[in-house]
Formats: sequence, C-alpha cells, structure tokens
Amino acid sequence: MLMDKKGRIFGKISIIDICALLVIIGLFLGAYYKVFMLDSKHLTAKYYDTIEYEVLLKDKQSIEGIEIKTKVYDVKTNSYMGKIIDKKVMHATSLVTKADGAMVIAEKPERYDILLTISVPGIETTYGFLANGNIDLNMESFRVLKTQTAIVEAKIVNVRNVSRQ
Repeated sequence: MLMDKKGRIFGKISIIDICALLVIIGLFLGAYYKVFMLDSKHLTAKYYDTIEYEVLLKDKQSIEGIEIKTKVYDVKTNSYMGKIIDKKVMHATSLVTKADGAMVIAEKPERYDILLTISVPGIETTYGFLANGNIDLNMESFRVLKTQTAIVEAKIVNVRNVSRQ
C-alpha cells in the first residue's frame, strides 16, 4: 500500500516532511537565483543607461497636446515612462476597397499617425529593456500613456540603448 494509516508514504516518510523539504528546496533555489543569476550591478539607479523607444499613435484626430519635452507616464501604474524628444506627424492611411474590387492605400482626411521618440533612464537585460529598471519595453507591445493634456494608446515600434552606441 502506498500510504499507511498514519499518513506516511511507504510507511516511512510523512507528507508534511515532503512539503517541508519542497519549501526548503524552493527557498534555496530562489536564493541561488537572486545571488548568482541576477545581474546585481543594474539594481541601482547610478548604473542606468539611456533607453530610447519609439511609439506609434495611429489614426489621431489631433496632434495637439503631445509636444517635445513633455513627460510621459503609464496610465495603470502612474510610473514615469520618459520624456518626448522627437515627434513626427504623418497623414493616416488605410486599406480601401474600390468599386472595382481593387484594394488601395488611401489617406484619411484630417487623421494623423504620430511617431514619438521617448528617452528614459533604464537598463538592458538579456531579455529586453526595462524603463526605470522595472517596466518592460517590448517591441510590438501596446501601452496606454498619458501626459498632462492627453491619454493615448501607443504601440512600441523600436527600442534601443543609446548609451552603448
């Protein structure tokens, strides 16, 4: 029989002993990862690099409220996401089907796509970039950003470490 009346497996090992052993092994592995696997030199702000990332704001009616030198924050966490250092405005386009069935790219009147370059202190890890050491900046991901005058959904299209270039 696998378990006896006293709750021991094979009559020798208690289930509580096994759980305690698993907790101790988990703590040991966590401590090992923290001490030996993490790059501890990047855990303090003096080692932050300058990270620049580009975000695309699609199909906006207005280009007002988003200016160079404006500070940007994450809507969910209110964390600082950097300062806008460049702004490029393009006419918004979309794929349109003509009457004959042909598909063409056409400009949308009074609509704009805005490409913003934002600079933030952060770190580059083996897994990507972290703004302020704790906010993931992944290409092709979406973030809801805010300034004092606007809240926008932005797609991150490029991320680079400018300190090491």
